[in-house]
Amino acid sequence: MEDSGSRLPARQDFPHLSDAHWATLEKMVSLLGEAAFAGFPNLPAEQQRARVERFDKYESSLIAHVSAAAQEAARATMRAEAQSAAQASATNTASFAALPTTTKPVKMSVPTFDGKDSDSLVFWVREIEIALTAGQIYDARAQVAFALSNLGGRARAWAMTRETATPGYSTSWSFMEQELRSTFLLANVAYRHRSSFLRCKQGKRSLQDYVMELHNLEAAMAGAPLSEDVKVTVFMDGVRTGPVRTELFRRQPKTFNEAVHIAMLEDHCVRSAQGHMPHVEASEGPTPMELSLAESARSQKTQRASGRCFGCNQPGHFRRSCPTNPWKAPRDKKYAARPALNSLETTESENGDSQ
Repeated sequence: MEDSGSRLPARQDFPHLSDAHWATLEKMVSLLGEAAFAGFPNLPAEQQRARVERFDKYESSLIAHVSAAAQEAARATMRAEAQSAAQASATNTASFAALPTTTKPVKMSVPTFDGKDSDSLVFWVREIEIALTAGQIYDARAQVAFALSNLGGRARAWAMTRETATPGYSTSWSFMEQELRSTFLLANVAYRHRSSFLRCKQGKRSLQDYVMELHNLEAAMAGAPLSEDVKVTVFMDGVRTGPVRTELFRRQPKTFNEAVHIAMLEDHCVRSAQGHMPHVEASEGPTPMELSLAESARSQKTQRASGRCFGCNQPGHFRRSCPTNPWKAPRDKKYAARPALNSLETTESENGDSQ
């Protein structure tokens, strides 16, 4: 710029050019040489600015063109690398495909649906779907045949009646599922499950049994689920009064699963603190030991009232003077007062009989 600057007049000779225009003019002279500046001072001010702006636009477009060419070259390089990687991946995939597959079908046992318990149809359908996937049964007729083999009772009679009247009646498993639902599920099944869920209480059952029933009802309502707020409210209100219920109301869970987790954890802590002592219901009436004591006391009272001996059950003497008593005291002067005691006990027994 020093050489080019020496060929340019002073900056103050071109007061009508802005700093940006002057910088462009210096760049033009440095790139194109002194010939680019020939005749420039003799041009009017407007033409000078126009020439400088045209050069600036040309430079910008040239730079953009070069930049675009460089970007296109970079993209071409990336495409070539990606194509090479794809070819290598295809080669690896082909080599893996040539190997025998290690995934084998899994044969699962599915319980029979007989059509009596309509509520179990939802779970039976899900088990059939799992068994079809595990057994890799993808053919439509094969899926129908598998489902037919797991029907029983009136459900099997219903299906075979349609297959006999119209061979191939069930064209696919999805069609057969819809037919089963429309035939064996009651029209108000969603209402019944929802009502049962809302009325469900723990009562005297364990917390595990209570949670299991709620989960079963929730699964049966998969088509029209309740909101989380409703499920949490039903669960908390249904838990019987105790530490678990107190902990639930203290923590205020937001979801049904969170409420179940809190309740199960608190129930485990309570049972652990109590030493896993089983819950014993209060029983009515005396225990067998109490009955035996009551009967013994009643028998002794009867024997005393009748003047009979407790040992041999014979009249005329008492236990302490019974001949069969191994602890019978010796007859000496020390026990001379025994007859008087015997007569006193006899008198008390007679008074008891008269009463």
